[in-house]
Amino acid sequence: APRGRMASTDPDELYTLRNLFWLGSFQQAINEGGRLNRLSDELKVERDEFVYRSYVGQGQYALVISEVDDDAPVNLRAVKLLAEYLENPSGTRDGVVETLGTWLTEKETRENSTVQLVAAIIYQREDLQKEAFTALKKQSTMEQTALWAQMCLQINRCDLAEQSFKKLESIDEDATLTQLVGAWINLHKGGDNTKEAAYTYEELIDKFGSSLTLLNGLAVAKMHQKDYEEAQKRLQEALGKKSDDADALINLITCSAHMGKEEKEINRYQQLLYGAHPNHPYVVNMKAKEAEFDRLAAEYLEK
Repeated sequence: APRGRMASTDPDELYTLRNLFWLGSFQQAINEGGRLNRLSDELKVERDEFVYRSYVGQGQYALVISEVDDDAPVNLRAVKLLAEYLENPSGTRDGVVETLGTWLTEKETRENSTVQLVAAIIYQREDLQKEAFTALKKQSTMEQTALWAQMCLQINRCDLAEQSFKKLESIDEDATLTQLVGAWINLHKGGDNTKEAAYTYEELIDKFGSSLTLLNGLAVAKMHQKDYEEAQKRLQEALGKKSDDADALINLITCSAHMGKEEKEINRYQQLLYGAHPNHPYVVNMKAKEAEFDRLAAEYLEK
């Protein structure tokens, strides 16, 4: 179904572009967007939106910020806002949250599905759970429903995530988003369900080729099954695609610890992560814990 509608019989010219984006194949999505020229004005905006979101996925924030003008359609300005936020979360936080609050109340922008989606993504990262759920309350697109399911899993409401999964299945059970949400739920449940999750990721890789998203997902499933060798292999493959991928580095830190690797090797991944992603929630959290440990250790030594 086209992103803006839950179901349609019209041919979907952006199907491949959206699919590549959801799979995390960002460069291929950008290349696909470059090939799509004969589109209606409405579809051109949506094409540009997914291309810019793919650049955001690659961490090319400055490119998006410089190319999207202040008079661009609100979809694109929402992606620009996300880029500004991700480039400097602590510096832009207040202004971004204020802008989102305005957009979500103004008549011209509040029904825009991209505005709602970007708001939920930023609120989620700011730990404003209630605001994130409120932004997505209408779930007018499959992507919004998938993000809703992800947010439900983050607060351990697997029952609500499964409701979203059933909703997606009823629209298109073979859609990439439906498959991914099913895999997330199976990972969350753990146990034998992780075999089903691994199978889903392997099937998607066979069908569409490997991407960072799929390799990380498969590695997590393999770690659940205590198959750390296979997980490590998949994560090294992910770093071959992007040497500073945050998820791959975080997963490698966990995987290496389970494999009993030397501290030197684990520290190497940690330093790569800290250097490349100083604003990542995992890094911010780890640094806060390290500072707290140092403080307590100093107090203990004084006594």
